[in-house]
Amino acid sequence: MEAIAPNHKTVVWHSHLSEGERFDGWLALATGEARVVVGARSAIFAPVRDLRLIVVDEEHEPAYKQDETPRYHGRDVAVMRAKLASALCVLGSATPSLESYSNARSGKYRLLQLTQRVDSRSLPAIDVVDMRIEIMRSRGLTTLSRTLVNAMQARFERKEQTILFINRRGYSSSMMCTECGHIEVCEHCSISMTYHRTDEKLRCHLCGAEHQAPMTCPKCRSPKIRWRGLGTQRVEEAVRRVLPRATIERMDTDTMSKKNRFREVLGHFRAGKIDVLVGTQMIGKGLDFPNVTLVGLVDADISMHIPDFRANERTFQLLVQVAGRSGRGDRAGEVVVQTFTPQAEAIQFSRHADFVGFAEAELKLRHDFKYPPYRHLIHHIFRGPNPEKLKFYAEQWAKRVEAVLGDRVELRGPSPSPIEKIKDEYRWQLWYFTTQVTKVVADLAKLRGEFTWPDDMIQVLDVDPTNLT
Repeated sequence: MEAIAPNHKTVVWHSHLSEGERFDGWLALATGEARVVVGARSAIFAPVRDLRLIVVDEEHEPAYKQDETPRYHGRDVAVMRAKLASALCVLGSATPSLESYSNARSGKYRLLQLTQRVDSRSLPAIDVVDMRIEIMRSRGLTTLSRTLVNAMQARFERKEQTILFINRRGYSSSMMCTECGHIEVCEHCSISMTYHRTDEKLRCHLCGAEHQAPMTCPKCRSPKIRWRGLGTQRVEEAVRRVLPRATIERMDTDTMSKKNRFREVLGHFRAGKIDVLVGTQMIGKGLDFPNVTLVGLVDADISMHIPDFRANERTFQLLVQVAGRSGRGDRAGEVVVQTFTPQAEAIQFSRHADFVGFAEAELKLRHDFKYPPYRHLIHHIFRGPNPEKLKFYAEQWAKRVEAVLGDRVELRGPSPSPIEKIKDEYRWQLWYFTTQVTKVVADLAKLRGEFTWPDDMIQVLDVDPTNLT
């Protein structure tokens, strides 16, 4: 492959560019002035001349799939574009998606494995803490286990750094009345509102609605309304109690709203000005700080308990990726995983970073249930203001599809979506499983054109979705 001359430009491509910056980058690539583009999902469409190499880093990331029309998957587009251009496509990940691994196992892709870390550094030691036992010892729900607290205190004394990860922002997941069981739910979306202690407000993380947290239960007027679950704010407060002299910073979408705040905090962390970094997914991968010798996963179970057949895969990927932030320098690393289900396969395989073992076990389950990658999945979403009308038309449509395509697709549903309402729109769903995805999509499009839909109803087809809510 021809070497790139140092005088050639490199274009950075992402959605936050101005129209002028986007045009300048497009022109530089189209004319050949720039021969390298580095960017987010949409960079795969950049007009690179004489394309020879495409690298998709962290190819397993769901963010490569666009949730709005056109609902393309950046990784799959990269593979197809490389094929059309006779170029090389490299998919990189420490925890590949099972679709890509299956393609490599079948010979469709070539599998190259890196069996050790840079400079032969050892993997961090992983301690799995059973929080059921921890609760019995402390006689109540606790945020930080004794194992994690001791490890954090030891790092602070040695002037080493700690990252605490939790897959949820805010102070807690919801507010619940312990008297009548009432939970504060967004009036526009069918999900519980998240409690933020900083300003004592409840916020919906789907539509952005917010209101003051109630002092008494709106339903029974009992004062016994409490937050439940964990959030980054609550974890931060717990750390301050056990490490009062430490410098602690929290990173989530609530605290990183100011421009350049993300870069500023990471700069301080790299410089050693921050002892403990508490955060969500934005600190879970891609960070390389040699002085971080401890990573704590405060609530490792949360991603396993969602209605998604990829839940175990996502949990395994998350645990391995987050654990990889520890011990990247000369000092040995340690990871503490707090869980209520220590026996889960995703947790046990992640203890040894055993991707092959996990993949083989998970693929067997997928094969038994005929889930992707063994069949394609098409998600049909129906949205509208009237739930009864949605139900009626979704059922009529399902009968029509069954009559015409029943020999080539397996239908599941229709049923209400896991999140039944968003922004005052109700949602129903229908699933199609098929091995003939191209032809089935064409036939569905034809049937949709022949079917009579009400004006206030929106329906969307999503092929091979990564978000099932």
